[in-house]
Amino acid sequence: MLRATLAGAMLAILLTGCAGMPGGTSDYESLVNTIALDDDTALREAVRSGGLDVNRSIPTSGHPEGAPLIAVAARHGSVRVTRFLISAGANVNLRTGNGETALMLAAYFNSDGDRGDSGSQDRQERIARMLIDAGAHLENEPNSYTPLGYAAYQGNVRIVRYLLERGARVDADAEDGTAYLATPLMMATMQGHADTAQWLLRAGADPRVRVYRGHTAAELALKYNHARLFHLLRCAETLPPGRKSLDRCAPR
Repeated sequence: MLRATLAGAMLAILLTGCAGMPGGTSDYESLVNTIALDDDTALREAVRSGGLDVNRSIPTSGHPEGAPLIAVAARHGSVRVTRFLISAGANVNLRTGNGETALMLAAYFNSDGDRGDSGSQDRQERIARMLIDAGAHLENEPNSYTPLGYAAYQGNVRIVRYLLERGARVDADAEDGTAYLATPLMMATMQGHADTAQWLLRAGADPRVRVYRGHTAAELALKYNHARLFHLLRCAETLPPGRKSLDRCAPR
C-alpha cells in the first residue's frame, strides 16, 4: 500500500507540472522514495508522458546539490529502476554535484539501510555489472577516488573482484611509488578489510606506494590498529616488484 501510494503521489506531481519541479522538498522526496522502493512503474509512465527526463538531477540525502536519477537508483540498490533508466537512454556516466558516478555509488553502498546483508550485496553487484555493461567508466578524473577505491573502502569484495576482472587499475593514479590520494589498497587497509586487501595484492597492488607526504598501506594498518593487515602488508613489501602471488604472506 505504501509503495503504491508513493508511486501514485510521485506520478501525480510529475504529470502536473514537474517539468519545472520547483522546490518543495516533498516533490523530490516522493521521487526518491519511489526509486528507493525500486518501483519503476511510475517512472516509466512519467518518462513516457514527457514529464520526466531520465537524465534529470534531483537533490537527495547526501547530495543536496543534486544527483542524477541513475545515481540515486544505484545508491539504493534499485535494480529494476536502474535497468529501466539504462534502457530509456540514461547517461550512466553523469555525476552528482560532488563528482560521484552511479558506479561509484553502487560500489560504495549497501542497500536495505546499509545493513550489508547478502541480498543487498547481490543487488549492488548486479547494478555495478549493468552499469559497466552499459558503458560506465571504470576510472575517474585524475587524482580522484575511483569505483574500485570506493568498493575497497567498504569491503565490497565481490565488486572489487569484478572491477579488477574488467580492467580497473589496481593502484589508481599512483605513479613512481607515489599517490596523491589513498589507493584502493590503502582504502581497504584503513577499514581493516583483510580479504579485500588480499584480493588487491593478488591483482598486483603495490604495497610500497606512499601517499604524498603521508603513509604506506602498512603504516596505515599500524595507525588504525589492524595488526593482521600490518603483518600481511609488511610481508608483501618484501616480495619482488610486480609479483602478484601471496603464497608466502597471509594475515596472522
